[in-house]
Amino acid sequence: MQALDKHDIDILRVLQKDSSINTQELADAVHLSKTPCWRRVRKLEELGYIKKYVALLDPKLLDLSVMAYVQVSMNSHDLSVLRKFDEFVDSSPYILDCNSTAGNFDYVMKVIARDTEDLEHFIMRELLNTGVIQSTNTNLILRPKKTTTEFPL
Repeated sequence: MQALDKHDIDILRVLQKDSSINTQELADAVHLSKTPCWRRVRKLEELGYIKKYVALLDPKLLDLSVMAYVQVSMNSHDLSVLRKFDEFVDSSPYILDCNSTAGNFDYVMKVIARDTEDLEHFIMRELLNTGVIQSTNTNLILRPKKTTTEFPL
């Protein structure tokens, strides 16, 4: 990977806070002129430092009031089982995050649902219905303390 200089880091910091900022505002914020700033952003995109731009939505306004961490143990670690699980994870709108873990469980997922009944439906009728799960453990998130997409730079 190419080393980043102070201007690159500053650009990334600003874009993490608000990716909808226009090029002139970004240039002003990082003390560059517009064209060099635009070139740096394109370079950061091409090099993969910037993967994509997204809108962060308010789950409460969308009637998605329940979040939980679901820990998953697989019933097998055969490649076909893991592929089936990966396909399920990729296709499920309930799953916000899924990570392979070391320890008592194979994966931990952050899931979102309209209510506890919707969460139960997801776990019982969708997740466990894949046929590749040995067990799950669910922890409801009562109140998020910190949610961010910003990396420390």
